[in-house]
Amino acid sequence: MCGIAGWAGACPDDAGQRLAAALTRLAHRGPDDEQAVAGDGWALGARRLAIVDLVSGGQPVRNEDGSVVAVLNGEIYNYVELRAELAARGHRLRSTGDTEVLVHLWEEVGEQLPERLRGMFALAVVDSRRRVLFLARDRLGKKPLYLTRQGATLWFASELKALRAAEPALGGVDAAALRSFLAFGFVPEGECILPGVWKLPPAHRALWELDSGRWREEPYWELVLTDEHRPSRGAAVEEIRARLAEAVRLRLRADVPVAVFLSGGIDSGLVAALAAPAAPALRALTVTFGQGDDELPLARRTASHTGLEVTPVPVDPRRGIELLPQLAEIFDEPLADPSVIPTLLVSRAARQHAPVVLNGDGGDEVFAGYRRHQAGVLAGLPGIAPAAAVLRRVGWRGWAGRFARGVTSRRHPYLEWGPVKLGTDGAAAVLGGGEVLPTSLANALDREGCEKPLAQQLRGADLLFFLPGDLLPKMDRATMAASLEARSPLLDHQLVEYAAALHPSLLYSAFTTKPLLRAAAAGLLPRAVRRAPKCGFEVPLQEWLAGPWAEQVRALSEDPAAALRQLIPGHRLAPWRAWQQHGDRQRAARAVFTLLTLEHWLRRWG
Repeated sequence: MCGIAGWAGACPDDAGQRLAAALTRLAHRGPDDEQAVAGDGWALGARRLAIVDLVSGGQPVRNEDGSVVAVLNGEIYNYVELRAELAARGHRLRSTGDTEVLVHLWEEVGEQLPERLRGMFALAVVDSRRRVLFLARDRLGKKPLYLTRQGATLWFASELKALRAAEPALGGVDAAALRSFLAFGFVPEGECILPGVWKLPPAHRALWELDSGRWREEPYWELVLTDEHRPSRGAAVEEIRARLAEAVRLRLRADVPVAVFLSGGIDSGLVAALAAPAAPALRALTVTFGQGDDELPLARRTASHTGLEVTPVPVDPRRGIELLPQLAEIFDEPLADPSVIPTLLVSRAARQHAPVVLNGDGGDEVFAGYRRHQAGVLAGLPGIAPAAAVLRRVGWRGWAGRFARGVTSRRHPYLEWGPVKLGTDGAAAVLGGGEVLPTSLANALDREGCEKPLAQQLRGADLLFFLPGDLLPKMDRATMAASLEARSPLLDHQLVEYAAALHPSLLYSAFTTKPLLRAAAAGLLPRAVRRAPKCGFEVPLQEWLAGPWAEQVRALSEDPAAALRQLIPGHRLAPWRAWQQHGDRQRAARAVFTLLTLEHWLRRWG
């Protein structure tokens, strides 16, 4: 695991100092080593977190004659098999790590390189003979890659702050990205908060010709939800269990200790249960808020069942206030997911035990684990639409009100049931103008098509919009801030492809979430865990905002010196002072947290 940066094209006079500055800003991603190499019209650099081949696995890596050079942020889990294949074809490998396979695989397959990789990655390859820079990003977007073109020079880096260090003139706030952030609490793929910067999309590769400056970008993989595969339920459960077990086995490949994030749910529980027999020293870490709905008791049941030791990580609201400025630094593209706070704290705790951690990310998106997926099934049942209309007329609040609006509104239900903060209407209210749907969300909904079942449309939006825009950046930045590598077996692309092809009748239920994954957990997890209702990784946000954070909220809406006033007139912020009087207090609290996140981000970066 590393942080990477580099440039190609016209060589700036101070290119070496700029690249060094960018790598310095990535030190948290790779505290173990820093190296860079430059050639005619290019330079590559990397900060290394040593996970595999601790002695000779440094970067950048070269082929035998030095004509091909590469850097990697991420892990290639099938590197053992690739190394054997390359050695059999006559390649001489100097290390025993995963990064070196890139230069030799490039010699064999060229631009088809990413299709051969099983892992998480953002990578750069320079071929000095062909005079090209090749870039690629993993299929689901686990590892980030930011780019900017300044004149005839292309810069790239793992984080936005590194690009700012290389190109100090970058600044400002992109209007479309700001609107998307206020609506959903994150800046989605296809947008960037910093004007003049873009992200290489997930599952894309790009080629920059060093001499001409020509740029070509294209997808190499596409995730499409179909209904072409309809095995028996038992066969599907067995296949999922087998594929997940293999994904866990591959992600245990490391020359350092490995830990696991363990909640009270089945996603991380399954990962822990499958990893425990192969990793006797595996340590489990569980977040606790010290409240009645805490997941710690269920997590302890899973740990006891699988023979793991649990380390509770307490989260105090006062600690959350202290973290807000730090979060603005860590998330240099703002992210208003309240669970970033416990994610950062549990990452710091895990790093005391191991530099690698397994997690349960992806279970909800891949196997239909959200309440909105159940709602999508319910919405199609006879008599639901009239009942929803009655609920809407009588003014039901909270989730019941959202369900009623989703069923009866002309807008897509995802705008009511999805990961909404201010919402598209709320963003329009504070910024002015009309409602605007983020392009990536519109594309995700269009790609699934209105002819598909509603639950399928909702899951497609989660996989293509919410997962790469919110959940994956959250896990990447929070763990990397602690110099911790996070691995997600449930997002193994071969497992995702299998689940994407399953018939909806196997995946969705109006009565439970993740029916297939729950069935796969039989015998691996305790009955109480398998049958427990869905419990998101939520902080007690309403209690925090009304209690220890109340002064922060007051200043946000009343202080004329608030940084938010640069973008939003005070009279448009004032209504959020009374967020507790909102008809949907849960959603109002999320909206206030979004504004609070933006305030701290503007103080740091605006």
